[in-house]
Amino acid sequence: MDIIEITSELCLIPLAQDLPGFTSFIGSWLYKGEKKFLVDVGPASTVPKLLNALEIMGVQRLDAVLLTHIHIDHAGGAGDFVSYFPDTPILCHSSGIPHLEDPSRLWKGSLKTLGETARAYGPIQPVPPDLLHEAGQEFRLGDSHEIIQFLTPGHAPHHVSYLFDDYLFAGEAGGVFCDLPDGSLYLRPATPPRFFMETSIRSIDTLSTVPHKIFCYGHFGMTRNSAEMLETHRCQLFKWADVIREQMRADDGTELVERCMEALLKEDPLLAGWNRMEPDVQKRERTFLHNSIRGFVGYLNK
Repeated sequence: MDIIEITSELCLIPLAQDLPGFTSFIGSWLYKGEKKFLVDVGPASTVPKLLNALEIMGVQRLDAVLLTHIHIDHAGGAGDFVSYFPDTPILCHSSGIPHLEDPSRLWKGSLKTLGETARAYGPIQPVPPDLLHEAGQEFRLGDSHEIIQFLTPGHAPHHVSYLFDDYLFAGEAGGVFCDLPDGSLYLRPATPPRFFMETSIRSIDTLSTVPHKIFCYGHFGMTRNSAEMLETHRCQLFKWADVIREQMRADDGTELVERCMEALLKEDPLLAGWNRMEPDVQKRERTFLHNSIRGFVGYLNK
């Protein structure tokens, strides 16, 4: 397993799925300083990989698991994971707690939205209620280690970002990031239906005011240039709204979502890395791009 060392205290644990194109896409952040915690645990299917990585690094206990949101690819494995770390508190948005205690609706919704991908991620097991803690309240790791929390809805109404020391863990509030092998960047909105543009912009603005040195994406990697990246993503959302609105007005009878995607690939420079992706990765990204476009269409129709 290629564990990605960012600093002496921080690493990214890749959680490659048994799906074509799903490498370097899902991961779990491990802070391994004096206090130790994970940010997101991935889906159930890769909990064994996560446990193996922790064993390799000699991590035998954790002080917390921080969930940015409860979507299956970020939190679906929480119930399985805590059976191996049974005393570890899990922090998430208050509205996510009932769905982690009883994940039946979450699993049903995941199947409806993702289909076979959800099945590959694996069924969601419940988390014991006594381990769940509400984000937005003070949460300390010992006497002097506070995890600062920011409600950052947009990608999901229950999305939370976390600041600890110099590290800002932002889930998908800053978009989906891919640092391609040739050094070029790929950044796309994470705007599935139902999308609220103004809410997402406010969350980006919130993150822009948070002092930090390393910005950690939920998908997939990090940047030390977050001020520029957040402003770039903010502008990208407005660009997408303009391009998709134009395509909605110029209905020529062809399929709207695919037409929007073709236009965005031509007009959004942040998607330029598309042409350098492997075919399996393009296939994965096509699905998520379509979902994001549908989110914009729904927003613009309102």
